[in-house]
Amino acid sequence: MTTSVARVGDRALRVERVFDGTPERVWEVMTDPALIPQWWGPAHHDPTVVEMDVCPGGRWRVELTGGNGTVFGFSGEYLEVVAPHRLVQTFVFDPFPDAGTTESLVLEDTGGGCTVLRVDIMHPTPEGRDQQLASGMEQGMRATHDRLQALVAGPSRA
Repeated sequence: MTTSVARVGDRALRVERVFDGTPERVWEVMTDPALIPQWWGPAHHDPTVVEMDVCPGGRWRVELTGGNGTVFGFSGEYLEVVAPHRLVQTFVFDPFPDAGTTESLVLEDTGGGCTVLRVDIMHPTPEGRDQQLASGMEQGMRATHDRLQALVAGPSRA
């Protein structure tokens, strides 16, 4: 099970990963603010959930603190929430507010206790999409999803 990233059209990326867990369990880990710091973002940064209201119109914000104390902020709005199968949100990295994306996440039950995660990331420009790819995001997503899988395999908080 590995994460793949592919170009779709001229402005989008598709991220896919199969998780060993039900859609309900993957959703639980992905939307629990107490668990976000255990899997979200680069391993060498310390994530803090500042805001996370998982409902249509709700806002989210995560700040990552690097080893040198630099804080990187990410935020957005939840546009559509259909637990445990679909989540659409905006995604903005503070230094580039005009380069925000829209992410459409789908969790699909494959049977046998596994779930396909599919995220379509729509960029405002082809250049923005290509810059995200060049940033090393694919390797970062793989590491992030590996940590997410470890939590999905662990005990439920429900």
